[in-house]
Amino acid sequence: MGMIAIPFAVDIEKVKAVFGCKDKDLVEKIKTADLHETYAGQDSDLPDPKDHYDFDQALEDIIFNYIKPSDRQIKSSFLGLFKSKPSTGLNENIAHGYGYVLLVIYDYFGTHLLPYCDGFYYGRDFKAAFDIMKEKGLQIDFGDMFETHQVFDIPKIADFPAINCYSKQDIEHFNSIMERVEIDESMANEDNDDFDEVQVMLKNIKESFRICKEKNVEMITFTH
Repeated sequence: MGMIAIPFAVDIEKVKAVFGCKDKDLVEKIKTADLHETYAGQDSDLPDPKDHYDFDQALEDIIFNYIKPSDRQIKSSFLGLFKSKPSTGLNENIAHGYGYVLLVIYDYFGTHLLPYCDGFYYGRDFKAAFDIMKEKGLQIDFGDMFETHQVFDIPKIADFPAINCYSKQDIEHFNSIMERVEIDESMANEDNDDFDEVQVMLKNIKESFRICKEKNVEMITFTH
């Protein structure tokens, strides 16, 4: 099964503000997000039992149990011989679960940019589109979205889901590059029997970054 990076146009500060906010009403509001039913329902359906987690508990951990950096305390052992790192209040065993909770939070606060095809699929067409963008002067590693990054203060995720964020400055750069990329609208139309996957990919990339710029927000990608 291939990797797919799902892009969202979302204000990253709104997402960060959820951590430790202790807002009971917000819990219920997030559960109204379009993607909640899909991803909340998979928490116990993962093939490996060690990956199972309770979605709603993970959501409540982020909102109620998260300890803000300013409130964290270093704990010392008996006689003060050993010190443990300050607790974030989050369970390191379900780091991936917090990743999926964040996906639903992005969906609540932001815009799911490619709902009809879900996201950018990693493979030959993505690489071809990326090469075209590099030829036009792209200075950012767009393939980096398929790697794990510590964008939010959750326990480190071992592999997937992988979260990445493109800043407003990054978005300006992408938009300037995409203005130089010629897209054949006919070949980028999936209703055309002869459509070209690379042209479709380029059109989706251009449209996604255009929307982020119009909304004046960041782009967060979620790869799994």
